[in-house]
Amino acid sequence: MTMSDTTFKQLQLLQLADSALPIGATAHSFGLETLIVEGGLTVPQLTTVFQDYLLEVAPPEALFCRAAYRLGSLTAEADFAAAWEGLNARLSALKLAQESRTASATLGKRFLQLVCSLRAELRLAAALRLGATDGVDLHHATAFGLVGWGLEIEEEATVTAYLQQGLGGLISACQRLMPLGQRQAAQLAWQLKPSLIAAAQLGQSGDLEGPAAYSGATLLDVAGMRHPHLVTRLFIS
Repeated sequence: MTMSDTTFKQLQLLQLADSALPIGATAHSFGLETLIVEGGLTVPQLTTVFQDYLLEVAPPEALFCRAAYRLGSLTAEADFAAAWEGLNARLSALKLAQESRTASATLGKRFLQLVCSLRAELRLAAALRLGATDGVDLHHATAFGLVGWGLEIEEEATVTAYLQQGLGGLISACQRLMPLGQRQAAQLAWQLKPSLIAAAQLGQSGDLEGPAAYSGATLLDVAGMRHPHLVTRLFIS
């Protein structure tokens, strides 16, 4: 791969990992809105809360992103279809809050649709078609991982970029919900980089039966379950 090819792929990844990518991610807070409205989360607590998030929620997301990346190399179409559907169904079963589960599936489908409109890639098109015909959730984590494979971006870069996008979206939601300035937000994202990398590395084995595949009901999960009952809502989830 030439330097120009590498630079091009890096630019593609930067675009796809932008938290403002037009797939609707900015409409979701994944439970943060509930915590903030109820007074359970303040700006001084954000570093600790997001560190906990990266230790508990991010490892399963990173693991499924990585597993989807590795599915791309399955040569037989039938093998890929069965593995792809099973992987997404498994992730659906692990997402406890309905709003977060639905948000993940919505973003995953829109992400795949967007990428397929930008570049013709048979495996990505097949993955999108399976979701449409078989009614399988296409989660954001798995979609991002498969796209990384399809664009020939390195696995580790794909997984960490996915986590960075998700974290960026959560921080952006906080900026709209609480007095968190741009400089504070940038400092927060910068300080959390080591925790993000550590979360990505927990699932390097790709073992879907290992401890990295599971997390308990987190603070954001429980808050997400209460989100539909808020009197007013800025976010969908």
